[in-house]
Amino acid sequence: MNNSLLFKVFSLLFSITILLGNTANAHKFYMSITDMEYNAESKSLQISMKLFVDDFEQVLEQEQEVRILLGTEKEHPNANVFIKEYINTHFIVEQSKGSLPVTFIGKEVDKDYAWIYLEIKNFKVKDGTLLTSSMLLDYFTEQTNKINYKKGQEVISFTLFKENLSKEF
Repeated sequence: MNNSLLFKVFSLLFSITILLGNTANAHKFYMSITDMEYNAESKSLQISMKLFVDDFEQVLEQEQEVRILLGTEKEHPNANVFIKEYINTHFIVEQSKGSLPVTFIGKEVDKDYAWIYLEIKNFKVKDGTLLTSSMLLDYFTEQTNKINYKKGQEVISFTLFKENLSKEF
């Protein structure tokens, strides 16, 4: 091999090694977004969560020890039950009389995201409402849960994470 060809081969191999090394060390982003809006007409708190579907599915599968396959034709027949159970354990809204019942409305799933729709009926807008969200935190320590609460024209936003699971709003 002449020096020019040897240099090109070495450069190509070096570039591939660098690219593969950077890809292998890439850090995945763990975040959910929850929008909560008070509906004065129905006197309910309407909640939508946007989660990375692969992370949520992985957590559900580890908790239930079965394949879930969210949003596919092969989705586990109890997927919605598993989601309800998980939500009831990891997403808690409390007021002075204790935890408020969270109703699972449904879900939408595409290749990247799962949208989970919830409702709290007979919600009373008042100071001191406490939200505790440990969504996905048992499995992904870098997980952050961004919360947006809309009441009329006012929006309160905050972020919950492993060291700070709760916030009054």
